[in-house]
Amino acid sequence: MSYVIIDESGRFADASSKVIVFSALVTESLVGLDKIVFQARRKLPTKKKEHTLPEIKFSKTGENTKRHLLQSITKRDIDIFSLVVFTEGRKILDTPQNYALLVSVLLGLVVKSGIKISHIIIDRHFTWTRQREQFDNLLQQGLETDLFIEHLDSQQNAIISLPDFVAGATRERYIKELTMLRDLFEAKIVKELKTSWRELKQQKR
Repeated sequence: MSYVIIDESGRFADASSKVIVFSALVTESLVGLDKIVFQARRKLPTKKKEHTLPEIKFSKTGENTKRHLLQSITKRDIDIFSLVVFTEGRKILDTPQNYALLVSVLLGLVVKSGIKISHIIIDRHFTWTRQREQFDNLLQQGLETDLFIEHLDSQQNAIISLPDFVAGATRERYIKELTMLRDLFEAKIVKELKTSWRELKQQKR
C-alpha cells in the first residue's frame, strides 16, 4: 500500500494559463522526505529573500535550489506520475468538481500501473471545509473506492513542496520548452499523460 503526495502548477480560472500540471509522488514510506526540503532550505544564502519565506515553492526559488531538491527526489524510492492539461484558452473554474476530475484522472494513472493507494496527501487547495469535503466525496465516487485523504499546506508539512517542484518543472517544459530540470527526474516518471481540458470534459460526459 502506498502514499500519494499531490500538488499542481498553473492557475485555475485564468485563460492565459496555457498549461496546468498535476503531479503525484508515490512512495511506500514518508520517512525522511521532509529532510529533502529542510536540506534545500539550509543551502539558501541567508541574505536571499526566499530564505525568510514560510515555505519553499518552485515559483519562488532559484535554479540551484530547484536542481538540488529535484536531484534529492531522484535518490529516493519514489515513482512520479503527471497529468499535463492544455487549457486551449479556456478557463477552468476553480471548483471542487473540476479539481476532483483532474485529480481522479491523475490517480487513475497510478491505479492502472498496479499500485494500491492507502493514503493521499494533497495540497490544501480549498479554504473552506465544505469544499474539501465535497472534493473528497467526488474523488472517492470517481475512483469507486474509499480513500484516506489528507489536505495539508507546505507550512504544515514540508513534503507537500516535493510535488510542487515536480509539477513546476514539468510545466516549465511545456510553457518555456526548458527541459533541464525535468530531465533530472526523467527516470522516475512512470506515466505522464498529456491531454486538453476539452477532451477531459468530453470524456466525463
